[in-house]
Amino acid sequence: MMKILGSVMVLLLLVGFSGSTLACVGKTLKIGTTGSVQQEVLANIVSELISERTGTTVKVVPFKNSSEAHAALLKADIDMYVEYTGVGQVTILKDQPLTDATALYKAVKQRYNQELNLIWLKPFGFDAAASLGVALPAQAAPVVRKDTLKKFPALARLINKLGGKIDQRTIALLEKEAIAGKSKQVAHGFLKNNRLI
Repeated sequence: MMKILGSVMVLLLLVGFSGSTLACVGKTLKIGTTGSVQQEVLANIVSELISERTGTTVKVVPFKNSSEAHAALLKADIDMYVEYTGVGQVTILKDQPLTDATALYKAVKQRYNQELNLIWLKPFGFDAAASLGVALPAQAAPVVRKDTLKKFPALARLINKLGGKIDQRTIALLEKEAIAGKSKQVAHGFLKNNRLI
């Protein structure tokens, strides 16, 4: 009886283990970046978080601008990239600018979801209006394909752990450290310091 029970336990452990890792095996997630130091840092923070916590291979893919990255996202050439609410509203959706940050995020999130099958996750916690040179709120947040989130059910919850974790002072410090071209190391250090990996 004990032998049978032991065998069942081993089998359950093996099934549980394979079930938790199978979702990540054989699939490379691609994260777009639009070339600025800030974008490089944020893409690498998301990339390092995913690869460290799930074992999934993650590739950071460079683009010239948001429009290029957005087009690649729509074509499923990438799975996600970091966008700014003001840019999403005015440049991508060609909609009216909204000056209230919360209303803007809600409006962009709703239209992307309904019309584009793209999901806005939680904003990182800083506004990039000054660095982007725009006159409306520009909260940075990951935008992910809906089908990617279906393939990786735990992905949204994992990335959302970054929500509100990067304020104005933190992003400025991270950018300063990453200017030497070491975005990956800076991202790794940030995640370690915040006990996210």
